[in-house]
Amino acid sequence: MINLYALAQREFAKDLIFQIDDETVTLSIKGVLIARINKNTHNFSFFELGEHQFVISVQMKGFVLYIGVEADEEFEEEAYPEVMRTLMEHLLPSIGMLIAEADRKYRGKADLLLDDNMKDDMKEFFYGLLIRHKEGRSIYEQTEIA
Repeated sequence: MINLYALAQREFAKDLIFQIDDETVTLSIKGVLIARINKNTHNFSFFELGEHQFVISVQMKGFVLYIGVEADEEFEEEAYPEVMRTLMEHLLPSIGMLIAEADRKYRGKADLLLDDNMKDDMKEFFYGLLIRHKEGRSIYEQTEIA
């Protein structure tokens, strides 16, 4: 387990600077959570938490990895696809390395591997995910009667 924390610190605790549509964008990785799931399919999701905060989740090999990101400033909605593509191209090797290590050694249900001064909204989101995964509940809430 200690290896996962050290790996998350080394690979994710950083600020990333990208040039997107002739603008410099700084993205800071603030949180990383890993959870074991009962699916071996690959999936990618995006959760917008506020003007400057979002979480991406990458599902593979029976795990889901949530990465909390904070931007230095708000960018246009049209820029999100390019930001996500650039961010994922940069992070995929680190994501693959972390999930491969978890596949070999991790036996838990879910753990917060990195909390780099997350703001309250992101911290609430991550700890809500952590509790739901540990209890085996869905991370999605049904708000209307089906």
